[in-house]
Amino acid sequence: MAEWVYGIDSSYDLLMVEEAEKLKTVSSVYAQCLWTGLEQPPSRVTSLRNAKDAGLVLVGYISVANNGHDGTWHVNQARAGIPDDLWDALYRVPVDAELFGLTMSTHVQPALARVEALGKGRDIYTSYHAWVDLLGNPTRPAGVGLWNAIWDENPDFDFPTLRYGGWLDSEVWGEQWSGGTNVLGQFADRNQFRASAMGIMPPISEPHTPVPVPPPGDSQWLLAAAHASTLALLFATRQRPTAQLRDIIKFLIQT
Repeated sequence: MAEWVYGIDSSYDLLMVEEAEKLKTVSSVYAQCLWTGLEQPPSRVTSLRNAKDAGLVLVGYISVANNGHDGTWHVNQARAGIPDDLWDALYRVPVDAELFGLTMSTHVQPALARVEALGKGRDIYTSYHAWVDLLGNPTRPAGVGLWNAIWDENPDFDFPTLRYGGWLDSEVWGEQWSGGTNVLGQFADRNQFRASAMGIMPPISEPHTPVPVPPPGDSQWLLAAAHASTLALLFATRQRPTAQLRDIIKFLIQT
């Protein structure tokens, strides 16, 4: 899992300055709900600001609902009131497609198009159940990334075991593996995010310079001769060498 980093996502719990600083010691990504389908979480701007100041990578997700409005309207409600610098700092803004009664044509696709028009990439947060059982397992639009939810309480990559929607494994950039948990004072869901998809690059290691192995010294040659004499004596008396002696002889031959 070296290519994945830990992150959390929150809805209503205010991320305070102290919590953000502590969270930075264990997490790389902070995701905040911008719109629930019904309302804007009151703490969303303050939480994003504190996460940004702590140096966390920011994600903002937008739930769409079947409540008389299309996906474009829902995205507009999510965008309203977010300061421009925070909106610009959001690395990804996925459309949350998991509520009952959604359709691709009315809710999901218009929401994706509106997010793109606002300068962000097209991504979806959903689960196997929501996409297959509620939406009917449509093929994902080309170029749309996936943040997959599968609550198995295990921070591993499970999408290959339960694929759906036509997504390729490489298009899945996040996996939510736990529901609400107290994470250093913040009530949030726990996730793994693909580091490269979050703009997080692994540290560059110094080039490795191999250390030359010195040639055997006189004492090593004498020791080798002694082992060889022991082996010859065993052969002469029709005895098999011990496993330890065989390993030593093998090592000496390969040196």
